[in-house]
Amino acid sequence: SQYTNAFAITQLCGVLCAPWNGLLMDRHKGKPRAAGETEQEADLRASVLSLFLTALQCVLFSLCASTPYLPLQYLTFILQVLNRSFLYGGNAAFISVAFPSCHFGKLYGLVMALSAVFSVLQYPCFALVKGALGGDPFYVNIGLTLLSLLAFIHPFFVYMHCRNLATDRAKSKTSS
Repeated sequence: SQYTNAFAITQLCGVLCAPWNGLLMDRHKGKPRAAGETEQEADLRASVLSLFLTALQCVLFSLCASTPYLPLQYLTFILQVLNRSFLYGGNAAFISVAFPSCHFGKLYGLVMALSAVFSVLQYPCFALVKGALGGDPFYVNIGLTLLSLLAFIHPFFVYMHCRNLATDRAKSKTSS
């Protein structure tokens, strides 16, 4: 069908979307550092926009996928490809920035394992829709969209952490 073909073409374009998140992070990483700011702090600060855009794409994808208007699914396909590339690339980039490199494999493996566990939860959701909800996925879609809003906690927390580091650095600079 037309929608299957559109989905397949957008999946092929995922190769073109993959570097965008890295380019975004590198662009912000290249900004001049504040006095006394470490490279890790600058990298964390640069990751905030990437994390925010990934969470925003996740929510927009969830909203578009939940909407029963069929032509909107073209946008859903595009958001799915963008979100997937931002999610996987940003995840690896954030782990490499925020944690010591000796823990990268363990943390990346843990995230992939958690991803698999949450993927398994689609079957109970499907059973809930087919059984108790009589085939109407409205409430499951609302619940999952609200759950995806929790993704905004991570960029907010990283932003607050970077701001606290800058404040502590400014206080120690003025006291010395």
